[in-house]
Amino acid sequence: MIAMRPLIILAPILLSATPRLAAQEAIDSVFVEVYHVQPAERPGDPATVTYRIFVDLAEGHELQMVYGDQAHKLRFWTTTAFENDTVLGAKFGHQIQAGRLNEGALALDSYLTIGAADNEHMGVPRAWDKDGSVLTCPPYPGSRSRTGDAGGILAPLCITDGLIPYEEIREVVDFRFASGYLHKARGFDFETTDGAYAVLGGKRGVTDRNVLLIAQLTTTGELSYMLNLQIETPEHEPLKYVARDPGPGEFTHPSLTYGKFRATAPAMGQ
Repeated sequence: MIAMRPLIILAPILLSATPRLAAQEAIDSVFVEVYHVQPAERPGDPATVTYRIFVDLAEGHELQMVYGDQAHKLRFWTTTAFENDTVLGAKFGHQIQAGRLNEGALALDSYLTIGAADNEHMGVPRAWDKDGSVLTCPPYPGSRSRTGDAGGILAPLCITDGLIPYEEIREVVDFRFASGYLHKARGFDFETTDGAYAVLGGKRGVTDRNVLLIAQLTTTGELSYMLNLQIETPEHEPLKYVARDPGPGEFTHPSLTYGKFRATAPAMGQ
């Protein structure tokens, strides 16, 4: 069952001293993009940051699901809370209506996905998006913003939106994971040891890099995650990549953890 904060303590599984890596990696990386930064209204308060999490798959591979099981927890966490549009928002990207993106700040909603940013667009890193924007300023800020300590600058969302039109938006299937902290409530920690979200038949990215958006999360806090992925090879064989402690037939990758769990994932825009 899905648990936002399950009171289950899992004993560590020590299978080997060295993490098991695939002979030919199915994952090039998992990376975090700073999609948007909204400065705080009051001096000294933290900015509200919208993060996007992408999986960069090897050529010819498809993502089937993001999951948690008894040995490998799936978890998204922040030091404050995840922000939601409780009127127009959704738990999954494909449920967001593209025709309403300019009502409020719907494009900054927190959601899970496998590719889709709304019911008409796939999400891609903003730096790769060269087709302009369907978003308007206002309601989105028309000024540039800084991304963080490195001093990077983000163009307004009405200049580049990280959205690519796509005709075949796939529905995400929820297997006991869709958290109440998405869409209807504010919370800081959602996780499962018995759930997943998936696209039946798998999904490839829409760019030459074969990159897929798997979550967009907005928060004033520090983001952390631990991910487990099932990926299909070009030979139609499933591979399981886990955040930690791979068992027989499983693999791992250092970028499957981020933030307080293991701050190793590369970041874009920071």
